[in-house]
Amino acid sequence: MRIRVALLVCAALPLLGSCAGPNAPHAGQPTVQGQSMERMLSDVLAIRTYVYGSGNQSDAEQAALDLTTWSRRMTELFPPGQASTDYVDMTPDRVIGAPAAMSRTAEQLLVATRTGDRQAVGRQLAQTEREGCGACHLSGSR
Repeated sequence: MRIRVALLVCAALPLLGSCAGPNAPHAGQPTVQGQSMERMLSDVLAIRTYVYGSGNQSDAEQAALDLTTWSRRMTELFPPGQASTDYVDMTPDRVIGAPAAMSRTAEQLLVATRTGDRQAVGRQLAQTEREGCGACHLSGSR
């Protein structure tokens, strides 16, 4: 009896696996959108490390440049017509304004990191998090 059950299970698994088809997303693998958010968070943390005194200006500037590059791709990564349906908390108005806010504040942060003034970088980082990142990640009730 156990052999019959084992054979049935072994025969059924490939059939069930084929139901997904060749174009099914692969569970556990991050999307480019997820990767962009991970990279941007990593950049923010690297800049914060500099602001708190344990990082160096070169690393902070590189992180700000990377953050700016990803910010410029926000409309491509999160198209307004689709992002407001894919993400239930994103209204069409927020989706439209968010890429410009993120790009603008990231560029200002890059300028600040180039000055080497940790306090100025800290102020701009806070503004970038509030107005840039916050355009998507903070509720409208801020």
